[in-house]
Amino acid sequence: MNYAIEGVYKNGNVELIEKPEFHKPVQVLVIFLENKKKIKKLGGLFKDFDVDYDKLEQDLRELQRSSSTHILEEFENNNSLSL
Repeated sequence: MNYAIEGVYKNGNVELIEKPEFHKPVQVLVIFLENKKKIKKLGGLFKDFDVDYDKLEQDLRELQRSSSTHILEEFENNNSLSL
């Protein structure tokens, strides 16, 4: 079973936000995400539009989650082909 757990890389260690439910060693795939940036203001063509920043942040978080799911599915498909 493949699943993703968020964590933080700090001082050479990865600190997970939850404990995985494995009782033996398992292979892992660590993906370093770009630094999260909070959207403060839109400019250019959108500077005069009324923007719901909370909704925009929520949409970006959902995009990140779906990207993680896609990466895990691709990883699983590639590993099953090599068996």
